[in-house]
Amino acid sequence: MQKIDTWYKAEGYCPIEDFELASYLLFEAGVATLEELDPKAEGRTDFCFYTGDKAERDRIVAEFPQYHFTLSDEPAKDWDKWWRDRAQPVSVSPHLWVRPPWVEFTPDDPQAVVLELEAKTAFGTGEHDTTSSCATLMESIDFKGKTVLDIGTGTGILAMYARRLGARMAVGTEIDPLTIPCIAENFERNGFGESDCVLGFLDAFKDGTKFDVILCNMIRSELWPLRDDIEDLLAPGGELIISGQLLTEKDYILKWFEEAGFKVKAERVSTEWWSVLAQSTINA
Repeated sequence: MQKIDTWYKAEGYCPIEDFELASYLLFEAGVATLEELDPKAEGRTDFCFYTGDKAERDRIVAEFPQYHFTLSDEPAKDWDKWWRDRAQPVSVSPHLWVRPPWVEFTPDDPQAVVLELEAKTAFGTGEHDTTSSCATLMESIDFKGKTVLDIGTGTGILAMYARRLGARMAVGTEIDPLTIPCIAENFERNGFGESDCVLGFLDAFKDGTKFDVILCNMIRSELWPLRDDIEDLLAPGGELIISGQLLTEKDYILKWFEEAGFKVKAERVSTEWWSVLAQSTINA
């Protein structure tokens, strides 16, 4: 595909009642997209179209003098560069920052953790309320020397944060194979070497496998079928963070906790989302 360096714009107007016909005629003449603009005068519709071909724009404009077109040129944007130039570090939680690889950043807090992260084909760069709440609840856990399971790890942000907080091992699970190269790249970029991500469902773990801490940031419809596996994989006295739940659905989780022997240690609400830190009381 030929790169477009300049967009050729034509801006016109017609009486409101004529806009439907004008749209039809302009599309028939070769206009690909017609954008409605805020009217500059009462009783009329203002509109514009763009094309990368100056001769095509001029031909269309010449066919419709009744639409009073004015012409202008705009340099084409490099949207990837535009996005990269505006990317900023994200404050995920009180002690966690995420920065794009191309942005230099040092937080004021010397104790803060900064992860270098690029989402690419995976979900989770820290902006979402559910990720922020999960990371915030993690800061009340002593991770030193513990094993962690991050279910649906996405970019690996929470698993990497657990490692930075002192976990000796943080295993992530994913069912989307497209996320695996992204996770591996993020772990390597942040100095962890190879990631411990597992492609597959929770039944991929051997019987008897236990984790000291389990993180699960996913919506209830995805979480709900995993309850038995989570109970089996959590070590006695282990801690569990559930995020990604709507506040209106918290009673479902609390009912499960009551039945499974989990004690709520902390809750967090952010907009419509509810997150919770609980601890197993089974053989604790």
